[in-house]
Amino acid sequence: MTPASSSEARRYAQIRYRLMLLELIAWPGFLLAYQLSGFSTSVAARASAATPAPLLQLLGYLAVFGAASYLVFLPLHVYAGFFLEHRFGLSRLRGSGWCLREAKGVALSAGFGLLMMEGLYALLRHAPQAWTALAALGWVGVSVVVARIFPTWVLPIFYKTSSLSDEALASRLLALCERARLRVLGVFRVDLGVETRKANAALAGVGRTRRVLVSDTLLEKFTPEEIETVLAHELGHQRHQHISKMLLLSGLGSWVAFTVVDRCAGWWTGRLGVAGLADPAGFPMLMLSLFLVGLMGLPLQNALSRRFEWQADRFAVALTGRPAAFAGALRKLGELNLADPAPPRWIEWLFYDHPAIPRRIRAAEATG
Repeated sequence: MTPASSSEARRYAQIRYRLMLLELIAWPGFLLAYQLSGFSTSVAARASAATPAPLLQLLGYLAVFGAASYLVFLPLHVYAGFFLEHRFGLSRLRGSGWCLREAKGVALSAGFGLLMMEGLYALLRHAPQAWTALAALGWVGVSVVVARIFPTWVLPIFYKTSSLSDEALASRLLALCERARLRVLGVFRVDLGVETRKANAALAGVGRTRRVLVSDTLLEKFTPEEIETVLAHELGHQRHQHISKMLLLSGLGSWVAFTVVDRCAGWWTGRLGVAGLADPAGFPMLMLSLFLVGLMGLPLQNALSRRFEWQADRFAVALTGRPAAFAGALRKLGELNLADPAPPRWIEWLFYDHPAIPRRIRAAEATG
């Protein structure tokens, strides 16, 4: 990075860190206020009086809770997702485009979240002794399904995708996949440029839906050799079975989190006048408990993720034999995405699921 771009990236990162810490404080604060104010109990009682069906009761409760939380955090969300991104030249969306994208995201998140919560509460009602293990298995199963349908159902909702028209580059990337002994459906272009200057490539999907995704911003700014190394990094995750390992660990971690919450529930349900974990009136405390347990496990999860990223980096260099191109690709990604050139070690330790870009660049250059 140039001194000017490095300074800009540092300012952007510092603001993002403050917003991240603010959210870490604000979210549990909101949950506590929602629970302790009696509002949660009131909403649950009204939902219960409106219908005898537990599924509809939970639907009514979650509709109110979701609307309240969205409105409370909307100013912060608009600032972080729209104004801040425009201030640093990362977003190209106008207000109307951002609102449309936000509406799609809210609808998708609300539908997915509702299904997840209805499933969780069904387990709490009908399998109170086994819900922790069943919920963990369900989480893994849902993750697999989402990974499978993401490129064909979810991604097109937000971005236009099409087969890559550059046949030479497509052949080159497919040949790289063959060298890594991975079968893919094809190479597809994703139009990110209408929204952002950020660039990326990915290997998305599972089994027959697995495909190479390359953003138009990557195609515009990167050389074929650099694009090849970026894809090779993603192939490294597949060859080392990082996704499968993370799924298994996610399932185990979810079971631990659910078990801790289940064991601790007796302490707060009685004090708050909640009938049990299956009572929607205690939903904020259930979410707070899961949030706190997840936060305690976050450093370990991110440490493992960073280890996997190092393995994928080494695989990319070994597969392509292009350490200089990989270092160049990382440097461009850092500049386009305004990656922090010198993140504090405690921030990296706690929040980064990737090693800091400068350290990755130095490691790639050291192999040349």
